[in-house]
Amino acid sequence: MRKHTVIFGSCLALTCASAVILPIAPGCMSTMTYPEYSGAPKADPSLQPMPNLMADSLKFAHQQVGGATELIYNLPPTTPVQVWQGVGKRLGVGRPMVAGDAQAWTVRQVRLNGGRAEVDVVYPTEGIYQLATVHFTGSTGQSFYPTMLQLWLVPTDTPPCNSPQAVLDQSKPAV
Repeated sequence: MRKHTVIFGSCLALTCASAVILPIAPGCMSTMTYPEYSGAPKADPSLQPMPNLMADSLKFAHQQVGGATELIYNLPPTTPVQVWQGVGKRLGVGRPMVAGDAQAWTVRQVRLNGGRAEVDVVYPTEGIYQLATVHFTGSTGQSFYPTMLQLWLVPTDTPPCNSPQAVLDQSKPAV
């Protein structure tokens, strides 16, 4: 009888410890970065939540500091066409950047780590481009939602137009 009591007590303690520890641990999502840098875990930008994070970061940052300006958006180089389309559909406003646009909001990088995500956005302000980071919280089976916009107030280079049409236009030979 004593042996069964010890086993039952051990199982009960393990169950209680799991109930405390598991909610603290990040969700089942892995760490991903797009576009990746040397040594960073690679992510497929077409898999959720990457497209939603891109769209929601652009919309959130624009709402916070964009005022009444039109949202012209730009995604990282090599972003597939279907991601551009998905981001545009989720935004519901604005348009993709085309060559010659001078005031575009650009997603520079998306970092996902369990239940937290960060998206770097380059935005135009007062004739220069600056960097901001949109912070997100979410969990497995739940949508990510923006929690904070961190303005770095660091001037950055004017981002090139990365839209699929602009890339195709640049690769065509001159006639």
